[in-house]
Amino acid sequence: MKKIGFISVPDNTKAILWDMDGTLIDTLSFDLKACNNLLQKYLGGRAFVTREYIMSILAYSVPKFWQRIFEKISADVGINSDETIRNKIVEEFTELRQKNPFIILPGVETALAEAKRSGLKNAVVSNNPVEQVKKVLANAGIANNFELVVGTDSEIGMREKPAPDMYAYALKQLELAPGEAVVVEDSLLGGESGKGAGCFTIGVATGTTPKEELLKATQFFDLVI
Repeated sequence: MKKIGFISVPDNTKAILWDMDGTLIDTLSFDLKACNNLLQKYLGGRAFVTREYIMSILAYSVPKFWQRIFEKISADVGINSDETIRNKIVEEFTELRQKNPFIILPGVETALAEAKRSGLKNAVVSNNPVEQVKKVLANAGIANNFELVVGTDSEIGMREKPAPDMYAYALKQLELAPGEAVVVEDSLLGGESGKGAGCFTIGVATGTTPKEELLKATQFFDLVI
């Protein structure tokens, strides 16, 4: 094993495949505030979600993320919304994310730089469309660190995490065997995706999942930090 910033990777590693939300950048605080502001704007003051709930769904793509929120609001307080309102909320939320300068999580910039100095490639694999991911990375000031960005629209028919498709696609694009890449994820959903693609998978307790839960998920993670 060799140290690359705050993570340790196998000696034969040629690339690090990073999740974005909660792994590279802190999106939790923004998402919580933006979600509740939009819910109150369009559905009224009784419609709100907790930080814990946002943490539990943060790893999903934006449409699935909001689908779960709408279902919870309906179940908890009986507030339903029509398709027009739901589409407005998702569209406005997406626009806000594209404008927000997210904070880079501690240790990330050092790890990205050390990976490059060591001859390793960096890639981002996110449950969001490619251009949206690139915009978020650019706003955070780290877009130039990555040789590849994989999103939900990278290939027709590709399934989102927790399916292994996105990481398998990244390996194909980088011309690497699964054992030559390391996946870094903050969620069980992402860990399942990386492990399903056959990669050495690292769990980081910086986003959606507490460390104790990551440590229990030995079927998904080879190492937890």
